Amino acid sequence: MRTTWQWLRHWCRSGVLLAAWGTVAWGQPSAALRGLSKQFEDLVDRVDPAVVQIVTRGFGAAGDGPTTLLRTQRGSGSGVIVDPSGYILTNAHVVGGARSVQVLLPQPSEDTSPGHSLLKPTGKLLAATVVGVDRETDVAVLKIAGENLPALPLGDSERLRQGEIVFAFGSPLGLENSVTMGVVSSVARQVRPDDPMIYIQTDAAINPGNSGGPLVDTEGRVVGLNTFILSKGGGSEGIGFAAPSNIVKSVYEQIREFGRVRRGQIGVVAQTITPMMAEAMKLPRDWGAIIADVAPESAAAAAGIEVKDIVLSLNGKTIENAR
Repeated sequence: MRTTWQWLRHWCRSGVLLAAWGTVAWGQPSAALRGLSKQFEDLVDRVDPAVVQIVTRGFGAAGDGPTTLLRTQRGSGSGVIVDPSGYILTNAHVVGGARSVQVLLPQPSEDTSPGHSLLKPTGKLLAATVVGVDRETDVAVLKIAGENLPALPLGDSERLRQGEIVFAFGSPLGLENSVTMGVVSSVARQVRPDDPMIYIQTDAAINPGNSGGPLVDTEGRVVGLNTFILSKGGGSEGIGFAAPSNIVKSVYEQIREFGRVRRGQIGVVAQTITPMMAEAMKLPRDWGAIIADVAPESAAAAAGIEVKDIVLSLNGKTIENAR
């Protein structure tokens, strides 16, 4: 039988990093480690009451034969309360095509004494109204009746940094009030070139049902709205994407005020300049944005903007790409 020191030498030779060496004494967790765990627990306790499960019902096609039949379909997703009066953010695809939308509010356990049941009581199911949806950003705003509801603030996604710790809350596969932890893999990821929408990429486990749930920073602020995953098998592979909170906030405020999102257009199609494009067109630089098309009688046409113009700046901000 190997002694403790023999095991340690074996682990070291195997390349195992003893990260806690010096802070953990002979299996006893250090005060720093206990403190870190307690901070995570307190964060979850603050965030959990504002995270809801979205339950939808609608009609869908049954079977793939020549005769089309309709059947009732049930769907679920996640959401987050962002206003104590009952405004909820979720994804547009969660409520798309739904005939009815309900929100399952988590119910706090009244008995917190030692020995009480670990199972939380069944949540409260409330009818929800769809205030508005924006399919371009995949954001929807719901409203439930209530006041003084637990709500989370929207953070500043521009301040996120790669490697920052984040938490994904929601109801993956219908398992309500679940939480996973990870880091920000990328602060701005485009799924397609010149896509106007960008996403926060995270390795915090996100699965079907997490859609619409909040991505939260260590201060308990919503920095993103979990939207989709990239996966070969349909489950989490550590590549999840969340709509940045700054984009979500703009959409939320417009939907709340106008019922829809109003976007200004000047009438141009812009394209990101690539080194290959710059060489072929003999452009003065191999980065930035070039005007690919100008709509007739548009504001851009009236201003004298022409095809092949290179856009240098917008409101004093250097233009690095078409987005």
